[in-house]
Amino acid sequence: MAKIARNVMTGLAFTVTAFMGGPALASEDDPMRIVIHVDNYARIPDADRSAAEEAVSRIYAKAGVRLAWVTGHDQADAPGLHVRVQLLPADMAIQKIRAERLDDTVLGRAARGAGRAFIFTHRIARIALRHRDDFRRLLGVVMAHEVGHLVLPFYGHSDRGIMRANFDVYSKSFHEFTREQAIAIHSTILNASRPPSTEDAEGATHPSCAAPGRIAG
Repeated sequence: MAKIARNVMTGLAFTVTAFMGGPALASEDDPMRIVIHVDNYARIPDADRSAAEEAVSRIYAKAGVRLAWVTGHDQADAPGLHVRVQLLPADMAIQKIRAERLDDTVLGRAARGAGRAFIFTHRIARIALRHRDDFRRLLGVVMAHEVGHLVLPFYGHSDRGIMRANFDVYSKSFHEFTREQAIAIHSTILNASRPPSTEDAEGATHPSCAAPGRIAG
């Protein structure tokens, strides 16, 4: 999908909703390390998924955090803070959306207690098509925000940066954590002592990234 700049203001109706390391595993000796387990239920092509993961890795690298991307339950005992990202296809996403009565603009869901983020890939693809933007980049922005809800020691939004409740997903300047958030993430990682449960219990969930509330251009 062609990259054509569009200002899409995400009126993120959130109750949910980094160094160019790419999808490769970060060094196991790196104390600032998050291990992200990906369940690709949406069957996103490997090249597209890797591109989205690289976008997330660049964002977290600016906060001094290295990401390790693994599939499913691989590397379950690897050191670092473990979280899980589930890329949901339309049927699975719609089931969750209906069950939880989520707004039409919501792009993802975060379950902090379970360390899981649920990404509604069909809605992201629809936005990318509508605005002729890069699906992989938009997927990366949503994933970065959702994972942010899992690794920050508090739930909520800031008035600036990647964790804003309302932000322009096409503005690169907003795709960063604030200094305070970066410090908080470091603290969360250092306090992490075990990987998440492999069971499907979701814990408390919060609606996160939402689709654009206002579209200009």
